[in-house]
Amino acid sequence: MAEEQQECVCEECECEECEEGAPAWMATFADMATLLMTFFVLLLSFSNMDVVKFRSMLGSVKDAFGTVTENPGDFEERSSTPVSIQLSEKESSMIDMLEMSEKINQAIDDHELENEAEVSADENGVTLKITGKLMFDAGSAQIKAEFKPFLDSISKIINDNSYPVAIEGHTDNIPITSSPLYPSNWELSSARATAVLRYLVEEKGIPAKRLMAVGYADTRPLVPNDTPENRAKNRRVEFHFMKESSSSPPPES
Repeated sequence: MAEEQQECVCEECECEECEEGAPAWMATFADMATLLMTFFVLLLSFSNMDVVKFRSMLGSVKDAFGTVTENPGDFEERSSTPVSIQLSEKESSMIDMLEMSEKINQAIDDHELENEAEVSADENGVTLKITGKLMFDAGSAQIKAEFKPFLDSISKIINDNSYPVAIEGHTDNIPITSSPLYPSNWELSSARATAVLRYLVEEKGIPAKRLMAVGYADTRPLVPNDTPENRAKNRRVEFHFMKESSSSPPPES
């Protein structure tokens, strides 16, 4: 009788059988580990590989989870291949043009010529407009001495890039009557553009093949030639920094 009671007690003390499979918290842990590894993979794919730093980071992760293994050969091989963002030729050229216009604007500010010069940029290139009275005396094609420091600054910007530059001379519509050297505004505008070109080539060493000079006389006015103020705006010299791939002439001003 005693043995039967003891057997019954032992049967009552038996533990319930455990459910098969891993505990529920393991699924959450695995998800977290997977997300963490994904995060590190993304970091690696968007940066240059530093093997030393990666090994240090990998060791920390291994200590924390004890599940990460490394393949040194793979990482050594990847470390020599930096990831770079490729810009299209058009985007790269536009960035160059914007940077160039900023440099020209800085030169204008440095020489306090905000009222005498202006710069603009578009898909065709960069244009710098300078009033004629700043550069030349009336009826003359000799560059004023006080203008040369600014022209020197522009020459440095030209030397900093490889773009071709067109130099244009423009006049108002008043015929020339006082200069025996220039029978018309055609000769005067051409002579002024040529004078600037020769200064850049002969004094600043810019390759002549990168420059061209052209005179437009009064054929491309900015504003109507109906007031002295407007005629003063139309008497100007322009610099056109053109894209190398462009074979078309400078756009009309």
